[in-house]
Amino acid sequence: MPGKHKLSAVRRRAGRLGGRSTRAKHGVEHYRSIGSQGGQMTMSLYGDNYAAYRRRGGQTTRRRYGLRHFQALARKSAESRQAATAQRDSVMVEMLADGWKIPTLIQLTFDDLPGLKKYLRNGLGTYLKSERPVTDSPYLFVSKTGNPLTLANTYKVMRARQAR
Repeated sequence: MPGKHKLSAVRRRAGRLGGRSTRAKHGVEHYRSIGSQGGQMTMSLYGDNYAAYRRRGGQTTRRRYGLRHFQALARKSAESRQAATAQRDSVMVEMLADGWKIPTLIQLTFDDLPGLKKYLRNGLGTYLKSERPVTDSPYLFVSKTGNPLTLANTYKVMRARQAR
């Protein structure tokens, strides 16, 4: 059936062109917005049954792909979480190697930047521009959620990072 295949190719192309046009007109945020609205509507309509759906879906996925599939997903998730703070952590490790102490590091603010020119060239600038979350916190180094770093957790992260 060559006609059917050709028709689907035409439809795919039309869909691709329509998607590009919509993205150009409304931006990527439009897709996030309508996706969120669709998710909210689905939950309002089927939320009571959703736990059973998730359980069945997970069981089907486990039968189809095995336990290693879930382990690979967990590994990828952990890698992406670690990548989200890689630049911050590497700058902090460099500063620790230069004799800085963790309590001092986590208290640094934007007012301290003039004295940190060496680190601005060695990764701190990149962290501040691209990795640091948008937050009202005055501290240079913040968590992925934008909250100030805690002393205990920073010690733990830096020990693990230096061990690597």
